[in-house]
Amino acid sequence: MNRFAQFAVRVWDCDMDFAHPEITANAGIARFRAFLRSIGMPATLSEVGASAADIPGMTAHRAEKPGGFPFGNFVKIGPEEMTAILHLAE
Repeated sequence: MNRFAQFAVRVWDCDMDFAHPEITANAGIARFRAFLRSIGMPATLSEVGASAADIPGMTAHRAEKPGGFPFGNFVKIGPEEMTAILHLAE
């Protein structure tokens, strides 16, 4: 959580809530979404025409790629984590 709070403070100029860094992180996410919308980019799966029904296929597609799972740089994630993240993006 602290890395996401740092991102919010450093990139989006959010105030740091040291007692509750998740509040800072969520403020950064809100500002990032607002930025995406301001430049006409989609911020959710539904905005690109995808739905929850498409998530298993997205996860399967990643599994078929070279390297498959786990993947990521900051945190390595597997199919369960990818599915959970995509549901958050609905």
